[in-house]
Amino acid sequence: MTARVWGLAVLLAGCQAPPQTVVFAAASTSDVVQDVARQVEAETGRAVVVSVGATSVLARQIAHGAPADVLVAADPVWVDWLEGRGHAVRQRRAVARGRLVVVGPPGSRAADLESALSGRLALADPSHVPAGRYARRALESAGLWAGVEPRVVVVGDVRAALAAVEVGAADRAVVYASDARRSGRVSVVWRLPPADVRFELARLDRQPDGAGEGALADWVYRALAETERWTAAGFDAP
Repeated sequence: MTARVWGLAVLLAGCQAPPQTVVFAAASTSDVVQDVARQVEAETGRAVVVSVGATSVLARQIAHGAPADVLVAADPVWVDWLEGRGHAVRQRRAVARGRLVVVGPPGSRAADLESALSGRLALADPSHVPAGRYARRALESAGLWAGVEPRVVVVGDVRAALAAVEVGAADRAVVYASDARRSGRVSVVWRLPPADVRFELARLDRQPDGAGEGALADWVYRALAETERWTAAGFDAP
């Protein structure tokens, strides 16, 4: 899946554009990351480009040479995966934890988890996308995965799963509580038991990395490491 890219290019007439930093961000973290990007751009006048998608897709793009200074991952296993392939990580830290919920159209209710999962269930691809893998693991633990799997609508990332319910392409979706909170077009039908859902920030070693470029990336990394940003967006503290 092609990641969606946002960012403001700063152009100076008659001059070369100043250095920019590139952040690859898990779809579920895009609101926090884009807020930081706008803040840093306003304070420095220099561009921060944000590429959003499934963590697994972004990590593979980085492994194949995509330029990224910072990775915000929905599962630290993908930072481990990059390090295992020789990609240098300067710093890494846990920034938030997440909770899984089942969402449906506004006003939806359920008496139990099994009925909460009725109909077409949208999931981020459970074969590799963190949100889908977390969801599958939770449903396997509840003994419900075998009955649900034939009805799963596989999508590219957790925000796409949320959108599938919003537009009526699916009856239910398993998403992060922080995603459900941002939408006015779904209701939380059921809250899944706490799971080991971890979001991690990694400062990557990109070459070439000029002095100004590196300083800007460090600034973005520090801003994203502030726990208050994540809890204000509906995530749990790490």
